[in-house]
Amino acid sequence: MSDFHCNRCSGTKCSDGKPCVAMSNPPVQNKYWDKVMAVTCQRCWAEWKDMEVKIINEYRLNMLEREHRQMLKKFMTDFLDLEGTGKTVDGPGAVAENWTPGS
Repeated sequence: MSDFHCNRCSGTKCSDGKPCVAMSNPPVQNKYWDKVMAVTCQRCWAEWKDMEVKIINEYRLNMLEREHRQMLKKFMTDFLDLEGTGKTVDGPGAVAENWTPGS
């Protein structure tokens, strides 16, 4: 079995020293989620799901509003380092400071 590389963990081993395991069962089957699955391990995905609830509650996001969905997607992109920049954020404040709709 080949090693999986997670962008958030920055390697093939999670913080507990165990090998990263690729995320399975995406919320939706399309090219975007294929990309998310290719660079996100199950452990980091679980961390994101916990953070997602905190972000929605803290910012009182309404998922019926397009701008709120865009903001949550930006949080997810930065938290999981989907773009592979090597920089991850650990909380909502780090993303929200410079966020504007459409960015």
